[in-house]
Amino acid sequence: MNPKRHTAPRVASAMAALLVFLASFAYANPDISGNITHKTIRVELPSGSSNVDVYRPASKAKAAMVIVVHGFSRHRQNMSGWGEHLAKEGFVAVVPDLPAWSDHVRNGRFISELRTHLIEDKLWKIRIDPARIGLLGFSAGGLSSLLSAADAPNMAIWVGLDPVDRDGLGARAAAVLKSRALVLTSEPSVCNAEGNALGMVSALPAPAHFRISGAVHIDAEWPSTWLAELVCGRSTEENRAEYRWRATKALKEALALPGQ
Repeated sequence: MNPKRHTAPRVASAMAALLVFLASFAYANPDISGNITHKTIRVELPSGSSNVDVYRPASKAKAAMVIVVHGFSRHRQNMSGWGEHLAKEGFVAVVPDLPAWSDHVRNGRFISELRTHLIEDKLWKIRIDPARIGLLGFSAGGLSSLLSAADAPNMAIWVGLDPVDRDGLGARAAAVLKSRALVLTSEPSVCNAEGNALGMVSALPAPAHFRISGAVHIDAEWPSTWLAELVCGRSTEENRAEYRWRATKALKEALALPGQ
């Protein structure tokens, strides 16, 4: 056995995690425009306390809600582009900071508690249609959101944006998922655990999976950072647009008003 052969992948993974962590401090907020509103709220839930950005159409009508979940060592600002985009598409987009750094089970509980909190809170329940709820998660946020979706029999859809599994948690959750599912993946790399989302895909009862040819892991993050590109490869508008188009199409189909 060559110890260097086994040590090198661990060192590479550790370096990637460190650089992505450092990159998380450099992000760009979206330019809020159009007929949408943005509000930051503070939630105190059993699984943790956190800041949450809520983007929604300015209309007073109830809308479908999509909870948007960031990746490992990232922040809600790294998914703010998704929040603004989905609000412009007619959704209430909820983008939280996850309370735990690497406790995916706890983060999954937090997402479930956040969903319940918002559809029961007197301020937000008048804005949200509780029968039309979806989850969209990137990287490790794909795993945490899947754990939440698997524990919610009435969830309409889970969308995984190049999700990354850990210790088989995602594959086991995928096997019992009752909602629709769409998994979008980039090319295998150290940043997505060499494409281990395929274990989740194969476990899903009715998988819909698209690999975006030539895409890097952070093409699914919006906005990403130049330091993340240094680790994971150069992001392109073409690949980002395909992630955006496929995810939005699936959410619209799953969360359409009855009769639409």
